[in-house]
Amino acid sequence: MRRDSIYWWIESRRLPAQKIGKHWKMKLSEVDAWVRATRQRGAESDARQRPSATELDGPGTVRQPADFVLIVDDDESLRDSLHDVVSDQGCGALFAADGIEAVRLLRSEDQPKPCLILLDLHMPSMDGVAFPEEQRRDPPLAAIPVIIITAERRSDIGGIATLRKPLDIARPVAAIRGEIG
Repeated sequence: MRRDSIYWWIESRRLPAQKIGKHWKMKLSEVDAWVRATRQRGAESDARQRPSATELDGPGTVRQPADFVLIVDDDESLRDSLHDVVSDQGCGALFAADGIEAVRLLRSEDQPKPCLILLDLHMPSMDGVAFPEEQRRDPPLAAIPVIIITAERRSDIGGIATLRKPLDIARPVAAIRGEIG
């Protein structure tokens, strides 16, 4: 985990921490309780696979996310982290563990169409190279922008925007804002 991610969690997600001089001090029990509470809230209002999931805007007001982002990655912990980033931007999230599941989800009439796809490059079944090829074969899906997430250092991956791992939390935020804003 990168230091930038921790600072971002402290500032925007209210991770319990106390600054002492140049350093941050955290109590393990408080961080554990924060993680459990955050996961519990996520489980209660999870919009990952259910477009009917809602968020409360205020007393008696219910709001559905207008935009959804499809997160395609075989790493569950990265999907969860990106879910936090996506939901902090006011978007719902849909998940797929590989390209085949993503295509099935995109073609489903029961799921909302995402405004953006965050796609891991290396996955089992259908990877991030084969998925865009399949996506281009289906005209309604071809218009959905894709951002590749990879640890590879290649400079160009088929003209698709790329975010490098390990992710600096500001980069997916900027990419999401750029695509939906």
